[in-house]
Amino acid sequence: MLVPAFSFAQNKQKKQKNEPVAPPPPRVWVANIHTWHTSRDSILAKPELSTDSVGCRVSGFTISLQAPGHPFYGPLYAVGWEMTQVQKDVIRQWDYPDVTLYIQDIHLNCHEKDATSPAFQLKFDH
Repeated sequence: MLVPAFSFAQNKQKKQKNEPVAPPPPRVWVANIHTWHTSRDSILAKPELSTDSVGCRVSGFTISLQAPGHPFYGPLYAVGWEMTQVQKDVIRQWDYPDVTLYIQDIHLNCHEKDATSPAFQLKFDH
């Protein structure tokens, strides 16, 4: 017996609708900065990563920097949610206009399980 193609497609769609939807990854940001354009002083005022996901905490991340006309710098690794002294010193030393700070490889501990969060960027001026 032949089954019409549309019948197979409809069954496939029904299965996809009944599958559980994975929750979105935890959101992470630097300090209380919720915009992509900020100042170096704001970043250094509270140099740590935060999340609003209950039961989650940042367990590690990297930062990299780039400014127009300057080579890409990084990654610089941190274990935990706070920026290392090296990371803070490099941010402080990058006294260029239009610096992009890349926060990547964000790992979290959520209810004793490993999780990740998407990378994000901040822009700051000197």
